[in-house]
Amino acid sequence: MKFYALSLFLAAIAFNGFAQRITNVTPQTVGDKIIVHYNIEDSKDGHFYEVALYSSQDKFSQALRSVSGNGVGNSVSPGAERVIIWDVLEDVSQLTGEISFEVRALVKSEVIQMEKSTVVASRNVNASTQDDAYPVISSTLTDYINEAKDLKDAYQMLGIQATESRQALAKLTDALEQYNRAFEKLNKERLTYEKYVDIFWKREVLTLEFKNLMDYALGDLHSVNILTLNQKISLINDIANARIKRTGEAKRELAKDISEEVPRLDKRLQELERRTNRILYDLGQD
Repeated sequence: MKFYALSLFLAAIAFNGFAQRITNVTPQTVGDKIIVHYNIEDSKDGHFYEVALYSSQDKFSQALRSVSGNGVGNSVSPGAERVIIWDVLEDVSQLTGEISFEVRALVKSEVIQMEKSTVVASRNVNASTQDDAYPVISSTLTDYINEAKDLKDAYQMLGIQATESRQALAKLTDALEQYNRAFEKLNKERLTYEKYVDIFWKREVLTLEFKNLMDYALGDLHSVNILTLNQKISLINDIANARIKRTGEAKRELAKDISEEVPRLDKRLQELERRTNRILYDLGQD
């Protein structure tokens, strides 16, 4: 796939009123994927958005199908660092020339705000005080960071080895499965945890900082860095099972990609851990 030029992304918004807007729309190409970063600014509580990505290849007539990330779908919450990842080759064989994009967002019905005395509950979590909520939030965040670190180390130490050793491949796969479990738990409970902080700590700045932390973990780190590394699993399996003809060339390219992506992930993990420690400290002081 070739990109001769990428135009600035366009932010076309279908909002009800003027209290909301999309800002800081930023394009990025990572391998055969296009990643769109943007913010949804909204002064009203309880809004969610239906967000889709369109491109000029079909004159913006149909929403792109092979998209993922925390910034696309039927229930996108407002905030910073929303991310849309377009898996280009799933939809088209190649892109050439100049291409532009539109992020379209439609505001959905308001969610009824819970009273401050309400007990927040989900299928796996039930808390009614700060003392109940804090250890749940702390353990889930800590577990996610630890599993992300283990996955990073597994790619760094076992990525190339896994193309030749079934044992190494099994260890790498296990690290990926452990990470996925931690990610799924954090992703599933994020809105519950955000409501905990809002209701039990009652500090607007702290609530906003916690939401930004969730965006950073599930948006920046997972949707960009982790998913970029996890794309290598299929190549590792192909090499290990002799489905690649030019094995030496494929291994060299794999080693190059891992050596570039692991430091980027490590940098993001250090920042996530720093932000998490600060948030947990603030939560633990009240």
